[in-house]
Amino acid sequence: MRTTDFSTILFNALQFSGNDRNNISDETFQQFRDFANASLREAWETVQWSDICRIVDFTTTVDENGVGYFIPATEAGEILGVFSRNPRSSTKAVELEYSIYQSDTEKRIIINSNILTGYYLYRIECPTLNGDIYNSSVPYYTDSQIYFDDGSGTGTYTPVAGKPHRGNFYICKQDNLTTSPLETPEHWTKIDIPYIFGSFVSWNCCAMWFASESMMQEAGVMDSKAKLILEQEYDKFLHQQGQFGRINMYKTY
Repeated sequence: MRTTDFSTILFNALQFSGNDRNNISDETFQQFRDFANASLREAWETVQWSDICRIVDFTTTVDENGVGYFIPATEAGEILGVFSRNPRSSTKAVELEYSIYQSDTEKRIIINSNILTGYYLYRIECPTLNGDIYNSSVPYYTDSQIYFDDGSGTGTYTPVAGKPHRGNFYICKQDNLTTSPLETPEHWTKIDIPYIFGSFVSWNCCAMWFASESMMQEAGVMDSKAKLILEQEYDKFLHQQGQFGRINMYKTY
């Protein structure tokens, strides 16, 4: 999957909205991070984008009541279809009826069929962006999140002279960690942002910033621009690349 750095999204959003990308405070970063988090989810869930959808096989389990089910992958967000065969390799694949059962401990996909194996289509769960800038003096614990520039190897919002700037979010995989993603990459998981969403997220952040400042006319202009960008990505996906999907546009100022 082609990805984009969050720092690129952030810099563009700041420039589009008239803010200073060379003077980013903690408060400004957190505000635009939260705008980006909401914008990313909006784009993520509009279409069955091939970058974030997967088709994998399953084996049915039968419970004590004779109900057939399977447990989806941990990374699965929405279940978009269940099939008797792999729909990408067989013209005889039949889409099956299913229902979703969510308990406090697990998610089950109930199959209204007697088949033992099949395939299901799911969309990867949208990541959450909530990390603050990396601080080398802070010990980090499992599932905590940071924003880190691996180009300079520091916690910085802006580029360091002579070094590339690649600011992204990372999730900690080890308790009481005191090393950065550059020093111990095996202890961190980088959050990948699909390239196809980058421009939309930047423009939508700009629209949300104007709305937060009660500049509703400017917000409406930027919101329309963001929607146009997403529609262009959809056009590339659907027509230029010959894929499929359905887009649901909403939220206008």
